[in-house]
Amino acid sequence: MRHAFEIGCLSLGILCLFYYVGIVAYAGITTSFAWIWILGGVVLLALGGGLRCLEKHPGSFLRFVTGVISVVLFLALATVLILGSRVFSTLRTDGCYTFTSAAFDEENQKTLPRLTWSDSEEEAEYLIVLVAQERGTKPSRALRKRLERAAAYADGHPDTILILSGGQGADEDISEAECMYRYLVDAGIEEDRLIKEEDSTSTQENLKYSAAILCERNENATEAEGEISASVAVVTNNFHLYRALLYAREKGFTNVCGLSAASDIGMLPHNALREICAILVKCLRA
Repeated sequence: MRHAFEIGCLSLGILCLFYYVGIVAYAGITTSFAWIWILGGVVLLALGGGLRCLEKHPGSFLRFVTGVISVVLFLALATVLILGSRVFSTLRTDGCYTFTSAAFDEENQKTLPRLTWSDSEEEAEYLIVLVAQERGTKPSRALRKRLERAAAYADGHPDTILILSGGQGADEDISEAECMYRYLVDAGIEEDRLIKEEDSTSTQENLKYSAAILCERNENATEAEGEISASVAVVTNNFHLYRALLYAREKGFTNVCGLSAASDIGMLPHNALREICAILVKCLRA
């Protein structure tokens, strides 16, 4: 049993390092959070090597170190499985997702609510398109998939207003909102249906500033202080949708659903792990 565990750790460690190389080759060395795969690979290789050394050179210190690493890896795996069940619950790219009706009552405020999927896409008053990185003036692969989903929804719901949310990064030639605006105009979406929000730099700010724009345009959108009753749909990639909807609820959107856009299969493990870590940090700060 120990020998199989040792081989498994060594194999997974090598796989993590190769996956990091694949991420860099596919998405570039500046890909955020890619270092986690190097760290994971090194830890797994260290554990596998430690177990092998322990067989030949038993010692209390080495046994203690390998035991600590094993416990940490077990806890990390349990966390990934629990939070991953939320992240991977939004992989369908048709229909829409909403939180269950009892998700945010007082008894459930400390838990991670579940989403439910519906095959119907009712017309929302507003569609918030969350940004992903652009390349110069062109959308990245992830952003293009979000825009394709948004354009398809807008074609089927002609009365919906689109809020394009994203500021300009240091390495970007135009704001992300402007990039989305140009793409959707080229896709045939009427210019008077598109509103640019160009100040945000994070998902939380995307939703915060989009809420401000929505309330400014529609004085009837807010039924109570801090609560936005207007029907809103949020578009983002499937791996990001769960956390985006959590933030939407925090920002006061009470009538919100999520539209899941596809993502690159090869990058899905990395993006999902990054989301799991982000949700974990959010829970620890709560």
